[in-house]
Amino acid sequence: MFPIHGRFPKQMTIIGRLLIDYGELELDLMNCIQVARKFDLNSTLKSMFRVRGETNRVDIADALGRVPYVTLGLANEFDAMIATLRHCLRIRNKYAHAYWHDPAQGTQLCYVSLEELAKEDDEVKDLGNLTFFFIDESLLLQQEQFFVYARDLINYLNHEGRLRAGALKQQPFPLPAVVAPPPFFVRKA
Repeated sequence: MFPIHGRFPKQMTIIGRLLIDYGELELDLMNCIQVARKFDLNSTLKSMFRVRGETNRVDIADALGRVPYVTLGLANEFDAMIATLRHCLRIRNKYAHAYWHDPAQGTQLCYVSLEELAKEDDEVKDLGNLTFFFIDESLLLQQEQFFVYARDLINYLNHEGRLRAGALKQQPFPLPAVVAPPPFFVRKA
């Protein structure tokens, strides 16, 4: 185990859950889309998961599901779900592609993005120009709650679409109260 896990066990545990739970959100999204497409699991699954990359999967889900959900009068809810998934994806990507740092040796967890530095036009001569994105347990729990909101929104849309299409007699999942997208860091330096 790398030392960062020992210094920040609670935070790293939550980050691990976020990384794993994002995959579950993709599966829920795929299911939500396939039911709107008359339960076409085969082509929905293959369209979304034959491609590499999480952004591609959300884009494909958007393309496959938009017309069926708009037709059912759920355009706003569908838009909200896709926007929420995109925010969850950004959170996931920040942690999946992060390089972890602890500048104060046990008191402040932060991550850096070499991809960010690589995109700059100027020559890179050292790593001193990296931006440090600081996170804490409170922020991570807020992000985790947003993932729960995303799942609740997907479940609502999945079942509301089936209800409006006549495939269900009642809606077991209420429309969740809107949760504001959390920030990606508490501060940067």
